Amino acid sequence: MGKIEKKKVWTGILIIPPVILLIAIGPRPILPLMILLATFFGLREFYNLSLPNLKWMERFIGIGLGLVLSSIISFGGIHVVLFFFFLLFLLLSILSMATSENLSSTISNMGIMLLGIFYIGFLLPHVSLIWNRQDGKEWVLFLIITVWAGDIFAFLSGTFLGKHKLYPKISPNKTYEGLVGAIVGSIIVAIIFSTFFLHRLDKGLGIFLGIGLGLLGQAGDFTESMLKRSARVKDSGSLIPGHGGMLDRLDSFLFSAPFLHYSLLYFMKETQ
Repeated sequence: MGKIEKKKVWTGILIIPPVILLIAIGPRPILPLMILLATFFGLREFYNLSLPNLKWMERFIGIGLGLVLSSIISFGGIHVVLFFFFLLFLLLSILSMATSENLSSTISNMGIMLLGIFYIGFLLPHVSLIWNRQDGKEWVLFLIITVWAGDIFAFLSGTFLGKHKLYPKISPNKTYEGLVGAIVGSIIVAIIFSTFFLHRLDKGLGIFLGIGLGLLGQAGDFTESMLKRSARVKDSGSLIPGHGGMLDRLDSFLFSAPFLHYSLLYFMKETQ
């Protein structure tokens, strides 16, 4: 194991248990507040990657709008989201007219700012929507542990068994064997977790959720890798030693959390 891998392992050991413990026994508002903090750092990294020359006012408004959207979703104000979208386009249009010196880049800049707000400010607070369920604490822990298990199994199976490259243009180290490992690991952990903590969860549905979380966790990883490739950087930031930035830790949840939320709405309405 190399020096970088050792740092990554030790950082994970020091960070993951406190996060799990805080979610498991912490006060009710703790997770939405954690989501807001993660949204802030994620948006800051996103704009550093995609628009490094963005003016401070544009960056401030982009991050601020993302935090407002995350707050609306996290704290139960979902009914005002449509009004927020109107306000979002209005403010970005006024901002672009007021600050753009080179109009040829206005469309791309507005598009990238909107992408960041939706990519992080809209997708990530689905974790809070899961948390807001009657049995939300158990489901959030299910999400985190299952997705992390998929990442770990993907790394192990890719390292020891990986021979066939999955998509080297975006992520040269990812393999089909790693993808299969992510799905198998997610299924195993989903079934184990549901057996001990989510007794209402049917095993068939547990397998379905495990497959979906395994696949979409890897899809989130690939999407963030695509963004980093586009920006020609290895990590989204240096916030977490050995693990890169906040986006490097969030990427697997950005698609998997909405998948779990809407799956629960459809399949388990009686537990809301």
